[in-house]
Amino acid sequence: MRLQPALSSDRYRGRPHSKMRRPDRVGMADDQDEDGGMASVKPDFLSGEDAGAGGGFLPPLEITVDVPDFRYAKLSRIVAEHVLPQLVALHEPQPPVQPAAVLRTSEIAELARLVMGADNDDATNYVLKLKDGGVSLDDLHVELLEPTARLLGDLWNEDKADFLDVTIGVSRLQRLVHVFEGLGQIPDYDEKRRVLLAAAPGEQHSLGSTIVQKFLRAGGWHVWSCASPDAGEPAEIAAREWFAVVGFSLGSDVHLGLLKDAIALVRARSLNPRVGIMIGGSAVSRDPDLVRKVGADGTAANGPAAVVLAKKLLAEALV
Repeated sequence: MRLQPALSSDRYRGRPHSKMRRPDRVGMADDQDEDGGMASVKPDFLSGEDAGAGGGFLPPLEITVDVPDFRYAKLSRIVAEHVLPQLVALHEPQPPVQPAAVLRTSEIAELARLVMGADNDDATNYVLKLKDGGVSLDDLHVELLEPTARLLGDLWNEDKADFLDVTIGVSRLQRLVHVFEGLGQIPDYDEKRRVLLAAAPGEQHSLGSTIVQKFLRAGGWHVWSCASPDAGEPAEIAAREWFAVVGFSLGSDVHLGLLKDAIALVRARSLNPRVGIMIGGSAVSRDPDLVRKVGADGTAANGPAAVVLAKKLLAEALV
C-alpha cells in the first residue's frame, strides 16, 4: 500500500486551500491506521534537507508499506521486549504513597502497547473506556496521549523501535485526537495541517528540530522551516501564510525576552487568529515553566510528542 501526501506541494496564500477533503482511507498522512508490513521512506528523510530553506513548504513524507504480517510481528516483539516488562513491573505491589502516578504510568505503557499492536480499535476502545470513566479530553491528552508519544520517541532514541514503527504508533495517537475532537466534521481539515518551525531569536536550528520536522511530515503535516536570525521573520511568514501551529526551538534561556516578544508578534500578525504556539528544546526540558513565561501553549519532549501536541493545538483552533 502506498501512502500519499495529504495534498500536493503547491503553495497557497492567505487562507487554507479550498480543495475538497479526500476519503478517509488514504493512509497515515490522513491519520488513518495503515495495514502494517515492511515500510520504507523516500530518500528525503535521510537527505538532511531543511524544510522551507528556500522559502516554502515541504509536504508530508511519502511512505510505502507492505507485508503486514512482518511489520506486526516486529511490533509485537518490541511490545514484548520493551513495553510489557514495564507493565509487569508497574503491576507489582507498590508503596501506597504514589498510587496516582503509578496508575498514570501503567496507562501510558498500556496505550503504547495497544497503538503498536495489530488492531487499532483496541487503542480506541481503551481510551473510550477511560473517557467514559470520567477522564476529560484535556487530561487524556496531558496525562496519556502526549506521554505515550514521548515514550514512543524514547524507544526510537534508544534504537528499540525504528522510524516506521514509531510512525505507526504516532499516526494512531493522532487518530485518537482526530476522533475524540470531532475533526472529521471540519471542512478541508487535511489542508489545515501546516506548521512553521523556527529557532528562538538568537539561536540556530538544532538536530532536534530537524528530527521534529521529519516526524511532523511523516504524520501528514506540511512544514515550513524558518532559518532567519531575524526575530520578526516568523511573524512576517505567519502574516503571509496560514499556519495551524508555530513552533520554536530553545536551547538556552539567554534570550527569553526576545522569544516572548516574537511569540506575541506572531499571535498579533498571524492569518490564523487562533494559531497554536509550541516550544521545545533543552532549555524547556530543564524548566517546563518556560511555556508560561514566554506565552506559549505547550511543549513537547521529542518528535512524536510534538506531532500529538500539534494535532491537539490544531483541534483547539478549529473546534
